[in-house]
Amino acid sequence: MFRRSLRVLALPLVLAAALTLTAGPAAADPTAGLTTVEVAIPASGGKTLGGTVYSPRGAAGPLPGLVLVHGSGNGRRAGVTPEALAFARQGIAVLVYDKRPLDQPEYSLLADDAVAAAGVLRAQPGVDPAAVGVWGISEGGWVDPIAAGRSPGIAFLVLASAPAQSPLRVQNWNMRNKLAAAGVTGALADTLSDRLYRLANDAGMFAQADHDPAPALSALTKPVLAVYGTADTQVPPAESAAELRRTVTAPLTVRFLPGAGHTLRVLDEDGMYTDTLFPGYAEIVGEWVRAVAAGNVPPAHADPAPGQAALSSSLAPSAWWESWPAQLTVLAVLLVTFLAYPVIAAARRFRRRTVEVTRPARVLAGVGVLAVLGFTGYFVTVVDSADWRGISPGPMLAGRPVFWLALQVVALITVIATAMTAYVWRTATGDRLRLGLLITGGVLFLPWSLYWGLLLP
Repeated sequence: MFRRSLRVLALPLVLAAALTLTAGPAAADPTAGLTTVEVAIPASGGKTLGGTVYSPRGAAGPLPGLVLVHGSGNGRRAGVTPEALAFARQGIAVLVYDKRPLDQPEYSLLADDAVAAAGVLRAQPGVDPAAVGVWGISEGGWVDPIAAGRSPGIAFLVLASAPAQSPLRVQNWNMRNKLAAAGVTGALADTLSDRLYRLANDAGMFAQADHDPAPALSALTKPVLAVYGTADTQVPPAESAAELRRTVTAPLTVRFLPGAGHTLRVLDEDGMYTDTLFPGYAEIVGEWVRAVAAGNVPPAHADPAPGQAALSSSLAPSAWWESWPAQLTVLAVLLVTFLAYPVIAAARRFRRRTVEVTRPARVLAGVGVLAVLGFTGYFVTVVDSADWRGISPGPMLAGRPVFWLALQVVALITVIATAMTAYVWRTATGDRLRLGLLITGGVLFLPWSLYWGLLLP
């Protein structure tokens, strides 16, 4: 009885010990040593943006302040909280806020939000109102210079992976890097980069595609720190830094983090970005901000520029025949002319009328439709697969996706079938109108397929 009672009494202790051993160490509080204050940012259009201010607990004296401005997308404050925590531990009061939700970016409107956020941070107890600046990553690099030009209260700028070219040019460079990483070469690389973005821009699908950051950059009078990762594949680091040095006349410091990617964060073993900032990044920002806040603006400095595998290039405006209305019209005409041949034949059979069918024409109608629909479907599917990690063109063979090679074979057959059908049409005694319509589609298919790379290596 005693032993049974002892077992009953000991059971909770054993379970507690087991749970302690299996649970492992308690997760560290990411805000340890920091104070957090929730704030509301009155923005234009009657909007109120929620925000949080992180400050080092027990700091003596007024602190420099830093407002964090998001990159692209409708980011919430959690997206840049790791930067806020790291910078706050460098002795800075840091404000993060929820980005205004927008269907398309409007840099001017986002700049106004950054100005409003800086005003809120300046009013916080313990913050030096004369030493509040803005930090912006990626898209934020277009926003921050505009904000600084509108607010004399913004004392400095920290630009992280900031592009100094137009959004269209940067995005095209980004896509070419994705294609190169996927092993895509030849005509398809041009199709999915230059031609894609020229068409998207012409169709108005690329907001502020031609935004020129140079005027806002050249007008800056506040000290600027620019930090880039040498392994950035989304924004050209060497080119952007060179453009900043050429454009910015204010005190400028350019730093490169060897091996860092676009977000300037550490990658895990699966190649995904973590919440840990790249080694040395937070210290670079903290040291520079503290120096500027103390009135010791660092002299102009630039780290040696890294090698950049490929240079970005500007895209010429679309010619009239490259415009989206022209391209959409060509697609419609191709489908109508190729489909008309079997549709008219089916209608005649339904009326029990004689139908003349030639083998080359039958082949042309079939492969023509297959080439047009296949290209459109593959194009949309591959473009839709692109994200920050890369692009998925499908199985590869000798630098070409297998699906693309199959489409090229179909396109070549279409051209050959067009020539054979044209030869038949010359000697045909009847049904010349239907054959002529089909040949018209085949003839139009030739320049269309050359433009989109289907007949190019």
